[in-house]
Amino acid sequence: MIRVAICDDDKRMQESLSKYLLDYSIQCDREIDHSEFDTCEKLMDEYLKGNSFDVILLDIEFKNNDEKQMNGIELGKRLRGLYANDNTAIVYVTSYGEYAIDSIKIRPYDYIKKPITYERIVEFFETYYLDQAKRKKVFEYTAHKVKNSIIVSNICYFESQGRTIVIHTITNQYTFYGKLSNLLDNESLSDFISIHKSYLVNKNYIERFTSHSVVLIGIDRVELPISPNKKMEVSEQLLKE
Repeated sequence: MIRVAICDDDKRMQESLSKYLLDYSIQCDREIDHSEFDTCEKLMDEYLKGNSFDVILLDIEFKNNDEKQMNGIELGKRLRGLYANDNTAIVYVTSYGEYAIDSIKIRPYDYIKKPITYERIVEFFETYYLDQAKRKKVFEYTAHKVKNSIIVSNICYFESQGRTIVIHTITNQYTFYGKLSNLLDNESLSDFISIHKSYLVNKNYIERFTSHSVVLIGIDRVELPISPNKKMEVSEQLLKE
């Protein structure tokens, strides 16, 4: 079962999304438990109580929003930053395309433009379930004549150091002999992008990026350089997410 939060101050939108979720769960035999919120503060309170969600269908602009109230962008920033929540898939359900750039650092999972259709909801959740299955993939390598494996979703990036490749996770480092270029066609590493001849980065760990570097999630906020000839490719891959 997955837990879904609908956060929108439009009651009709809440009702439409709720109906779509119910229809989808019945049609595709998925277990989905959902809750509805009309302000970002009410949803944030649930997280403060220890109640988290797998997916948030989140509006950006709230009609009664004032300087003291959160909008969808601010809620996303708090979840990703202050509360260090990187597991929830934040999906912006909005008519405001101009907010796409502002939300990059929040690492939204998707954008769904209003008016919303049932077909678009089905498309999103089918993609989401496939991605969850991918998270169970493992990367296998040999070090000191011993075969090892790491869950792919736990890998932040690979670093080439001469003939050695270093696997960086949030808490550990592992090494093996090999070439970074040989990893590019590894199907289990489809979420990784080549930003430099020495770095292959899991895009799910990228907190923000500029034309010159990417900054990764983590206490140390590791910053890695982007090669000049990779700028356009990296920018296109991150902006299309």
